[in-house]
Amino acid sequence: MLQRITIDDLTPGMYVNRVLDETGKVKVRSKGVVRSDAVINQLRSKGVEFVEIDTDKGNAPTAEPSSSNAAEPASEIPPDNNVNHEVSSEPLTIDSLKAAEQLFQKAMAIQQNFLNQLKSGKGADVNKLSTLTQDILECVFENQAAMICLSMVQRGNDSLLEHSLNCSIHMAILADAAGFDQQSVEYASLAGLLMDTGMVKLPPELCVPEEQLSGTDLMMYQTHVDESLAAIEHSDDLPEVVKDIVSQHHERIDGSGYPKGLSGIDIEPLAQLAAVVDEFSRLGMPAPFGNAMPTSKILKALANNKGLEQTLVNRLIGVLGIYPIGSLVKLKSGKLGIVSRRNPSNLLQPQVMTFYS
Repeated sequence: MLQRITIDDLTPGMYVNRVLDETGKVKVRSKGVVRSDAVINQLRSKGVEFVEIDTDKGNAPTAEPSSSNAAEPASEIPPDNNVNHEVSSEPLTIDSLKAAEQLFQKAMAIQQNFLNQLKSGKGADVNKLSTLTQDILECVFENQAAMICLSMVQRGNDSLLEHSLNCSIHMAILADAAGFDQQSVEYASLAGLLMDTGMVKLPPELCVPEEQLSGTDLMMYQTHVDESLAAIEHSDDLPEVVKDIVSQHHERIDGSGYPKGLSGIDIEPLAQLAAVVDEFSRLGMPAPFGNAMPTSKILKALANNKGLEQTLVNRLIGVLGIYPIGSLVKLKSGKLGIVSRRNPSNLLQPQVMTFYS
């Protein structure tokens, strides 16, 4: 049933059919389910006052609209019955790739400016990253296949820049697929941009894979967590859960992590998620004078890592697939191809576009 509601009564889970009244000029790019508060805030910022929803395709308004959509920090990893098993399996399209690439270029420029400000000792504006997070979430939920594809591309110009953006994208996708509420998905995506920014304070010779360091060099490397926290300590509007993710994303559930050696339930669940994504992204970066590890081997390494929450590792495998969209594969015929679409029923047999024999 179609129903007219105010923008203030719009909540995640509702299906927007069209915009009815607005004070500004806005164009809804596609109909669909509202996946996050970020999308609602963006509509509101563009002057949208009323929308038409379809209650047959999404949630209906409650009798008493909630006064706030803000969620408390997650207290546990959502159980399986909260998991979004219907992860996106849409194919790649040229239009979706173009839209995603435009966002990538914009995001990299904003993140680069943020890192430059930190490196120079100037106060960095976290609010700009919060706004960027909303754009990332919108594109992730509208063009998930394209965003995954581009996040798998190694551009080779700045590993920290790519790592931060990829973590933001993958944390949003995994948090949503794992069943976290929409506010937590936003927090996770923002934390992905922030959690390793302290690396800019390290000497260049320490910006290498952690396994190559020992002794005082390793201790100094690990201070990047404190540097990342210092960059956001004066951001009073930043939710505490985001700061917890930043401070704990190198902790491990078996107690082997740092800086405090936390374990199990003492680690914020979204930080446990961040640990999985951070490790996935880190292992996917090209080694010095070498190639990046194949995705299938990365996922196997994550599955064998006792410091990571395996429920989240399994959900990452489920949402990306053994061969993520954008992966280069060699077929039994000898032809090369690019994975263009997931196959939810068989992760080992995705749809592939061949281009060379």
